[in-house]
Amino acid sequence: MITLAENNPNKDKNEPAPSPSGFKNVPACEAPVQLEVHGKIPSWVNGVFYRTGAGRYNILMNNGDTFHIEHPFDGLAMLHRFEISGETQEIHYNSRHTSHGTERRYKEQDKTLLTFGPDPCKTIFGRIQSVFHHIVKYSTNVALLEKDPEFEMVNVTITPNFPLGERLEKETGIKRGDALVVKRDANTLQVVDKDTLKPIKAFTYGHVNEQLQGQLCASHHQYDEETDEYINFTVKLGPVPSFQTFSISPYLPTSPGGKEKASEQQVRVHQPIWRHLGAWKTIEALKPSYIHSFSLTKNYIIIPNFPYYYSYGGLSALYYSNAYQTFYWDETRHTLFHVIDRHTGHHIATYEAEPCFSFHVANAWDEDIELPGGHKERVIFMDYCMYENTDIIDASFELGKSPSGKINLDKVQPARFVKATANKAEHKIAPAQFRRYRLGQVPVSKPDTEKWSSFWSDLTPPSLTAYNKRRVASYTVIGYDIELPRFNPQYNLKKYRYCYGVCESRHAPPYASGSVVNGLIKLDLDQPYLGSNTYLDSPSKIWDEPNCSCSEPVFIPNPDGTKEDDGVILSIVNSSTKDGSESCFLLILDAATMKEVSRSTIGAFNAVTLHGSFTDRFGRGIAVN
Repeated sequence: MITLAENNPNKDKNEPAPSPSGFKNVPACEAPVQLEVHGKIPSWVNGVFYRTGAGRYNILMNNGDTFHIEHPFDGLAMLHRFEISGETQEIHYNSRHTSHGTERRYKEQDKTLLTFGPDPCKTIFGRIQSVFHHIVKYSTNVALLEKDPEFEMVNVTITPNFPLGERLEKETGIKRGDALVVKRDANTLQVVDKDTLKPIKAFTYGHVNEQLQGQLCASHHQYDEETDEYINFTVKLGPVPSFQTFSISPYLPTSPGGKEKASEQQVRVHQPIWRHLGAWKTIEALKPSYIHSFSLTKNYIIIPNFPYYYSYGGLSALYYSNAYQTFYWDETRHTLFHVIDRHTGHHIATYEAEPCFSFHVANAWDEDIELPGGHKERVIFMDYCMYENTDIIDASFELGKSPSGKINLDKVQPARFVKATANKAEHKIAPAQFRRYRLGQVPVSKPDTEKWSSFWSDLTPPSLTAYNKRRVASYTVIGYDIELPRFNPQYNLKKYRYCYGVCESRHAPPYASGSVVNGLIKLDLDQPYLGSNTYLDSPSKIWDEPNCSCSEPVFIPNPDGTKEDDGVILSIVNSSTKDGSESCFLLILDAATMKEVSRSTIGAFNAVTLHGSFTDRFGRGIAVN
């Protein structure tokens, strides 16, 4: 949407016009400043807290007009850094805008720019033009990506200690284990300076290893601390799509518990998922879907395949130039869980489940359960923040808007795109269910098959007939209304008790009837509760203040703690009042009680942040997303 220069009250100040949708630009603070601490930070909290997010929505064009970004996922990237010392009770803050190349593309009206939300001004003729430009400028854009680290907008998750690989280590001069990398759902990543946050290099997984090709990947990787493996997957779009899981170990293993420093990383490329195992003759054909995160256990990688698909194998994105109009929901098809054996690299099974959708997984683990007669059954348990459909995608248009007052969806653009909630009272949607899925009778590797082989030479499991049967995933709902789940990282890949996340604020309208406003919640998974989290008999603990909206909580464990919930929660909170004043502050809660221990105001603005990671004073990742 374009606001003409003559209607811009800020045109004489050389500033963009204010957004009609309520999004405001966030100022960057590149020189570190010390924040005032109200309360007391625990003395053992020492390290750096990183946050990703959006910082600019209103772009002053070369002709004086203002381009307004309409979807919060498309806000130009911004990184935040908090250096926290509990020993000295100090917090130093700096931030940076990291999408200047993308901003230039907006100003130049680049037809190849792909976004999440739609451009309401684009005509059918304009869409046809965008297909032409995508094809013609493909090689040019690849070259520009190599030269400009800010050419693409990357702002979803942030990963310290990322295994760059020998090629990128030489090119960037970054030592192994020191890389700070920002990721997204497309196969484009960005290395940034861990202190200044300045972008250094844009790259793809193909730069790490040439076998790792594909257009898509998960923003959220998985990590196994015991084996020192970084795990993710790529997706190839097109007429015959495939999923390709892989693992990267920074060092070559020499013996159990030992690591040999080597110039070459160990990269394991697994068998691609290009057809289904499970209901071999009846299961639906593989279609690429929107996958933001996935599950990992000690023995398995589990890729969810929700019936929220990229139309025409993803090629429609070239026509629409955005993801939102490319997606479609098909409630007639199953959700599928594809299981990869980590020991053999084989795709060993696919499980069916009812249609559903999820952004975020919580924890997962596998265990052997004793059966009558002395037999054992291998079972995978996976926790998801799950929705019955994709209404939450439509509600995402309201994320980050001012939490004071109620938004009139009939007057605020792009209301015409908020379609799935239009026939529901006050645009209400069901919040996420916290579901625990059970995958039973999981195939177990035999000793003679626990060998790595090239997926080019062996595309089938050792005994295909053993897997040629229908497998169904069951689940139990153990909680309601939780998103952006985090837990004590010391319990990763293990059975755990507590999960933290955001929930609907009791002081604001429901999701999709106004702005998406959140409180913070602690779920006790040993006490399943299906009522409202605000009921007095709920075992959940909540932090929720009027006019406040909280971001994803990050759990930092007490290094001397003996209990699972012995730690603190870090969250960025936006506060807005009816008179229009805004503030943004870093909140620290006691993770056991969910009581506030300190807060530090960052500035008189609201900053939308998505995900965060924490490193200790030595730069080692403690809580990574």
